[in-house]
Amino acid sequence: MITGEITVARLLDEHPELIEVLASHHPHFKQLRNRLLRRVMAPRVTVAQAARMAGVPAEELLTVLRRAVGESAPPPAASQPAAPQPPGEVGPPRALAGVPEASRVHLDVREDIGRGREPFARIMAAVKALAGDQVLALRVPFEPIPLYDVLGKRGFAHWTERRAADDWSVWFYRDSVPPVEPPVAPAAAAGGHTVLDVRGLEPPQPMLRVLEAIDRLGAGRELEVHHDRRPMFLYPQLDERGFAHETDEPEPGLVRILIRRGAA
Repeated sequence: MITGEITVARLLDEHPELIEVLASHHPHFKQLRNRLLRRVMAPRVTVAQAARMAGVPAEELLTVLRRAVGESAPPPAASQPAAPQPPGEVGPPRALAGVPEASRVHLDVREDIGRGREPFARIMAAVKALAGDQVLALRVPFEPIPLYDVLGKRGFAHWTERRAADDWSVWFYRDSVPPVEPPVAPAAAAGGHTVLDVRGLEPPQPMLRVLEAIDRLGAGRELEVHHDRRPMFLYPQLDERGFAHETDEPEPGLVRILIRRGAA
């Protein structure tokens, strides 16, 4: 059954014909016809998030997709009263209005995404480098809804401005003390070998946790990642950083990636 939690990548892997169904349903989804853009967007976004990005009701989109693949609609759920919506703000929030230009870090990843390059590592590197009084002004070709949750867990609020259908500015600023997160990896075994299990995590958490782990990986040490699938977007990031890596599938449901940092 197609649900709102399934990623667009998995949906299109299982039903590639739905690209045209989506493109016909709403103009926003026509960009899925672009293979490079689809490669960047689809693994990050769930069907429910895609509906929100296009401004269509999630249940309406799910009905269209289910009908196209011959699935029957689930029984209607008991209706719940709608939660009251806070009044919309006009212009940026006060927390942003007083930030001087010198404290604004601008990052434009529209060209990266247009060329099919994964921008997530660049964004997270920029976030990591922010000083306490700095904010990140991100420019993207679509609303980066999955990023809100990732950075929200790190204590960042956001304000979004739509300039055009394919041009968005999103400001990330510190609005709270980030919660204490559990350690990224289990304790390392003897001999400098660490195991990190990211199976079952929703994108982009697997890549985020691996990139955080290799930042702490010393020379000559090895990280063993257990994954649900081959992380095709991770490999270029490892290559750019000079890490050697090998992938095998020792058993069904387990993809193992061995990552090593060369000696200094």
